[in-house]
Amino acid sequence: MTTFRLLRQTNRFSRFAQVTVEVAPSGRSEVEVTAVAVDEHRREAELGARRALRRLPAAARVTVTNLVVTEVDTSVGDVYEATARAVWQALRVEYPVPYVGFSDRGMVASWLGSMVGRRLEAVTEARYWCEGRREPDAESLLHAWLFFESAMPVGLHGRGDQLLLAKENPYRSYNTDEYAETRVGPARRPDVLSGFIGARLTDAAVIVGHAVDEVCAGLVLRFEGGDLVIGTLGDEWVLAVGPVPAAAAQYWAVQPFVHVDCR
Repeated sequence: MTTFRLLRQTNRFSRFAQVTVEVAPSGRSEVEVTAVAVDEHRREAELGARRALRRLPAAARVTVTNLVVTEVDTSVGDVYEATARAVWQALRVEYPVPYVGFSDRGMVASWLGSMVGRRLEAVTEARYWCEGRREPDAESLLHAWLFFESAMPVGLHGRGDQLLLAKENPYRSYNTDEYAETRVGPARRPDVLSGFIGARLTDAAVIVGHAVDEVCAGLVLRFEGGDLVIGTLGDEWVLAVGPVPAAAAQYWAVQPFVHVDCR
């Protein structure tokens, strides 16, 4: 039996989730949540355990036996990440990725709902530069982090046709080789993401792919001054102001908007 406690607090945000798991060898990967919890936390625990088991060398059976959360400090993604890290800890494996991102459309919709009514205070981008130059906007973008007021920054990571959201701080700039580098810093005009800094999010929707409708492929963020579309398609970023671009619309479907009344 292994317990992992996710605990972090700053003057901007707090995170808390404590998850206990039992992990045993099995012929195939299985997950059961026996902990007493509300449906959303049980769902996050199941998804987090399945995320941890993915691509491990041996199958295992995971039973989530206990969940501890708080009404104030636990938000979308906390139980998910704590469960994944509890499983990895029980199996004594190094975390296979530096971030634990989620793309389940229900979780993404819940996160969007919690951001509606907040201002986008800043955007940080990681971009690929070669010999002191970079390609325009979406072509040079590697990752982006959205800083909504009173909330932990959320990183956007593209993986094929899947958009992963991770509650994390941006990483640092680094050199790829003698001529290439990844520069991490504030979004700047005329790049698309910079145009929404300071605006309040009034509504939002999840974009899903037609092939796998449970997985998030992108976001439609409706701000006071217009709509922002950000997503990933075939390992390429899609950034647009206004409606979903026609080239992506044939592969995407926009789910119903969140419609949170924040008056």
